[in-house]
Parts: sequence; structure tokens; C-alpha cells
Amino acid sequence: MLIAIDLQNDIFDKRGSGYAQWTQYVKDGIERRIQMAVDEDEPIIYTRNLYPGFEHQNRSTESIRFDETIHPQFRQLLENNGDEYTKTFYGIPPEEAKSLQETYLNDVESDRPIEFIGAETNICILANIMVIQNIFPHADLILNKRLVASTSDDLHDKALELLSNMNVIITG
Repeated sequence: MLIAIDLQNDIFDKRGSGYAQWTQYVKDGIERRIQMAVDEDEPIIYTRNLYPGFEHQNRSTESIRFDETIHPQFRQLLENNGDEYTKTFYGIPPEEAKSLQETYLNDVESDRPIEFIGAETNICILANIMVIQNIFPHADLILNKRLVASTSDDLHDKALELLSNMNVIITG
């Protein structure tokens, strides 16, 4: 199972409010990994971060909508082949997590590993791995460090170290 975290304009487009330079180096690999999941009929889950109402006090609705949109390089693959789970803050909320658990329980129980890709390693990747680890405690969780990005190299590296101590398999 593939879980793609926040592949949005916010962080993947140079005009996004949270743009991370490292996304330029991981975009093509992420696209190839999603395509591989499609080709192998692997379940694909993706998150989309919706900004809370207070964001409208600081910037325009147009800017927020741009940031919330799945980046064009991934949009068609995800919308045509994946299941979207929305969140307002860092991790998938409890009601979405329950739905995800019910929908994908058989896949996980058949020893299918769960791989994470996307951004940001030290924020939303970390938070969502914790959510998934709690709803699927026996699943093998994988993070390919070449398919994730962060705005901070230091926090990215610290998050990888932390995740490896939480029984997440770090590859790449």
C-alpha cells in the first residue's frame, strides 16, 4: 500500500507558501513510485491538507486554494487511482483514520507493507506515520528517504532518525 502525503502546490510549487527546494529533487521519483503502484494495482491513499479558517486572516482565498491543490505532476495519477483523505492539521483526523482502517484492513492483514512518500518529513509525514502505526500496529511501515522532502535538512534528518527508532524501515 502506498500513502502519499500532501503532494500539493503548497510545498511542491515554487509559488507555494511552504515551498521546499528539495521537492524538485524528489518529484520525478515520487511520480514513478505512484505509477508503479498503479501498474501493480497497489492501493494508493493520499492526503490533502485543507487550511483552517484562520488562514484567511493572513492571506487570500485564492492563495489558499492554490496551496491546497494537488500538484499537477501528481494530480491525475492520484485522482484517478487513489483514495483521498483530507486533514486540516498535521495528521489524518480520527474519523478519517477509522474509515481508512475499515477500508484497508484486509490489505494490511495480508502482510502488505505500507510505504510513505511526500512532504514534509518532520511534520506531516511523521504525524501520519504515527496515525497509521496506531491503526495498523502490526504493519511493516516503510519510508524511502529519497521520496520525501522537507524545508529543513536538519529536521528532515532528525525525523528520519526518530522514525527509525519507531520501527519504521528507512530505505533509499
